[in-house]
Amino acid sequence: MRLQIEHHTGFSYDTPVRASYNQARMTPVNGPTQTVWSSRLTIEPTAWSHSSTDYFGTAVTTFELHEPHQRLSVRSTAVVDTHVVGEDWAERRHVPDTDADWDAVRSRKVTDELAEFLEVGDRTRPHPDLLEAARGTTGAPPRLAGLDVCALIADQITYTSGATEVNSSARDVWELGQGVCQDFSHVAVGALRSVGLPARYVSGYLHPAGSEARVGEAVQGESHSWVEWWCGEWVAFDPTGMTPIGESYVRVGHGRDYGDVPPLRGTYAGGGSSMFVTVTITQLG
Repeated sequence: MRLQIEHHTGFSYDTPVRASYNQARMTPVNGPTQTVWSSRLTIEPTAWSHSSTDYFGTAVTTFELHEPHQRLSVRSTAVVDTHVVGEDWAERRHVPDTDADWDAVRSRKVTDELAEFLEVGDRTRPHPDLLEAARGTTGAPPRLAGLDVCALIADQITYTSGATEVNSSARDVWELGQGVCQDFSHVAVGALRSVGLPARYVSGYLHPAGSEARVGEAVQGESHSWVEWWCGEWVAFDPTGMTPIGESYVRVGHGRDYGDVPPLRGTYAGGGSSMFVTVTITQLG
């Protein structure tokens, strides 16, 4: 599936700000499940900028403005071919022969190399009820235990736009029983790590129509998040939709939680501000 993603975001300030310093993580990168044909990031007002790759491999554009401005606009446009890699293991609950068992997953070598994806912080610490239930999944192989942890979360939490804040914790979301994709991913990451599965938070985009998308039709999309856990290889899964990652997903980057991959963050010298975001996705073929 070839997708064009237009992500427009930024800040409107109550009064002109004297300077601002920002980072954008809005550029898809090449990988096993996608090929990036083109990408462009436009900043208004025109700013000094520098492009780099962060510790986790995410493309980052750092930029700063040193002139008064009352609005900051960042627009990312990319054309990406997405691919399905491997079989649909989840529906058949198939475990490849090459998967690691629990002894391998919990070995010193793995826990040392993937230590950052085993750490549970305030944002991802699971509710005691979820932790107890998640421990009951470890009788299955690691791959399927991860799937069963996601199912526990889907049974408890309902997708509800606007129900939470960007800084809501996994425990808050579990108790509320409502949240958005970021919340599902934080709850899942914390529960997976708590049972010994290295897990990471993935940021990207999702075409809402999936396989029913119409060529040439621009639709309102969204930034999206999902998770990956390690069971001999990184397995990607969307706990919000309870589905493996398919052609309608475009990956931007990953980290320990949302704090490592926000699309736009920064500081400025001035008064109050409000953020705006639109994402438009078009299937090109």
